[in-house]
Amino acid sequence: MHTCAIDIHHHYMPPGLIEELRAHGKAVGTEVGRTPEGLNTLTIGSGPSFVVPAPLMDVEKRLENMDKGKIALATLEPHTACLGYRLNPEQGEAWCNLYNEGLMELRTRHPDRFTALAAVPLQDPKRAAKVLERGILEHKLAGAYIGTNVNGEYYRSHEFDAFWGKAQELDALIVMHPEDIAGLERMGTYGLFLICGNPADTALSLGFMTYSGVFDRFPDLKLCTLHGGGFFPYHLGRFDQGFGVRPGAADAEAENKPSAYLKNIYSDALVYRVDTLEYLKSLLGWEHLMVGTDYPYPLGDWNAVEKVEALDCPDEQKLAILEGNARRLLKL
Repeated sequence: MHTCAIDIHHHYMPPGLIEELRAHGKAVGTEVGRTPEGLNTLTIGSGPSFVVPAPLMDVEKRLENMDKGKIALATLEPHTACLGYRLNPEQGEAWCNLYNEGLMELRTRHPDRFTALAAVPLQDPKRAAKVLERGILEHKLAGAYIGTNVNGEYYRSHEFDAFWGKAQELDALIVMHPEDIAGLERMGTYGLFLICGNPADTALSLGFMTYSGVFDRFPDLKLCTLHGGGFFPYHLGRFDQGFGVRPGAADAEAENKPSAYLKNIYSDALVYRVDTLEYLKSLLGWEHLMVGTDYPYPLGDWNAVEKVEALDCPDEQKLAILEGNARRLLKL
């Protein structure tokens, strides 16, 4: 079938951002260095230094791989380690603005191939709301991109309500990616911090959100999880069962079991197996699924479109997953 898929899970770092930080990074609490092999390193606030993978900045190779993978348009998102939550609020806002300008620059150069999500300084939710509003209303960004937690604080407190409220007011899609995952120190071997840790942290974050009543306070909030929703959809029965019986369940502020909030939850289709994707579709509904490749990382799936095409459902549902749902949610 003819496809023009939209990738909802596509990381990018603007090369111009690195050069700007090399000259003026200390003003926003960042520092650029180089490895002996000539790769860029980046330190943000009090966070650890990390190597910036070269494919994150390579646009021509990106376009070539998009064509091979039948991706017509990609949703640019920050490198997740670059959300800047360890910066102070003022630096965080300046950092997000710089990153967002770099995303917009590539979108402007290739408007038919890219849209973009705003980075927001969630260490200060009111500032994050302001950056989101500016990004959508002034810069025509398509939503926001956040981590599963902010410096280890998950989304259970009312402190984040200013941001959720603004997202609901703007009808903005919020895409959530694992970062600063719980238990990282135990999962270094075999790269299990990515294989197990990322989906576990998404499930943990959704547990906090569904138990704490976020979706009761903001019933029209639209949250897109990645990696197929982490472990949450596949143990939804356990989350529901635990809502009433586990120690501490009486502390839950939510009015309903977690399954009642599936109406608020969207996901990419990055689960690698067609049979797993069939289950996810049956749980969330085809209207809540989109293509995700996790470009440019090795755990991504460059054949994500083929998995959707192989689903046992009508072509109109496949086309919705491939592009229609993203066009609606991102207002393309």
